[in-house]
Amino acid sequence: MSYPDHIPTPSICETPPILTRARLRTGILAVLMSSLGLWMSIDLNRYPCEHDFHHQIDSPALAIELASTREEVEKVLNPVCATHPDLSGPRAQQGAHSALLRDTIADCFFIPLYTLFIWSFGSLFAVDKAKPLLTLRRALTLATIATATADYVENIGIFRSLHLGPSDMLAQLTSWPSRFKWTMLAFSLLLTAVILVLSQNRMYSLATRRLLAIGYIAIGTLLAVGLWRPAIIGLAMKMFALIVLLQIVALLGPYFTPSFPPDTPTYEDDFCEQKNREKIDLAVHE
Repeated sequence: MSYPDHIPTPSICETPPILTRARLRTGILAVLMSSLGLWMSIDLNRYPCEHDFHHQIDSPALAIELASTREEVEKVLNPVCATHPDLSGPRAQQGAHSALLRDTIADCFFIPLYTLFIWSFGSLFAVDKAKPLLTLRRALTLATIATATADYVENIGIFRSLHLGPSDMLAQLTSWPSRFKWTMLAFSLLLTAVILVLSQNRMYSLATRRLLAIGYIAIGTLLAVGLWRPAIIGLAMKMFALIVLLQIVALLGPYFTPSFPPDTPTYEDDFCEQKNREKIDLAVHE
C-alpha cells in the first residue's frame, strides 16, 4: 500500500466571528450591568437584620418593592433584630434605611443598563429584514421602555416611603408599578427567546441560540409565576445574572482572541523516522 508524499492541509470549516459595533456595545453593557449589580448585591448585605419578610422573600429590596400594606413595609424599614440584640430599634432602623437608600439610588443607574442590554441583545438577532423579526424588535423596544418607566416609578415610591415613613397608600403606589415592571421584564425576555428561535444570525450557532432561548423562556416563566409567589423572582434573577456572565464571554471573547493566538500544528514529513531515532537513541543510552 502506498501513501502520498504530502498530506494536504485541511480546509478551515469554521467561519470567522462576526464582530460589529452592536456586538461590542452589547458586551460592554453586560460588563457594566454585571459590575453594578454585583456591587448592589454586596452592599445590600449590610442590611442589619435577618431577612424575615413577607411571602418568604429573602431580599430587603424586593420585599419593599412588593410590599402591599403598611405592615409589610414597616417590617422592612423598621426590622427587629432577634439574632442581634445589641442593635437597638433606632440603630437597626437607621441601618435598614441606609442600605435601602443606597440600593435605590444605585438602581436608578442600573435601570438603563439592564433594559438597554436586553434591548441591544435582542436587536442583535433581529437584524434580518423578515417582517416577524422587525415586529418583534419593535415590541421589544416598547416592552423595555415600559419596564424602565415602571422601575423608576417604583423607585419614587420607595424614596417616599424612606422619607415619609410607611403607609398603605405608598405601599400600593410602589407595589403596583413593581408588579408591572416584573411583568414587562418577563415579556421582554420571552420576546428575546422568540427572536433567538426565529433568527438566522450566524453570530451564534443554531445550538447556542436554541439553548439561550430555553434559558430566557425559563427565566421569563419564573418571573411571571413570581407575581403570585414573589420568592421565585430571586431565583429567576440569579439565573439571569448567570446568563449575562456567559454572554460577556460569548460577546467579547472574540475581540480578545487575537491577543492569545492558538498553537497551530505543523506537518513533519519524517515524523515516524524521528520517533524511531529517539527510541533507538534511548535504548542505546540505557
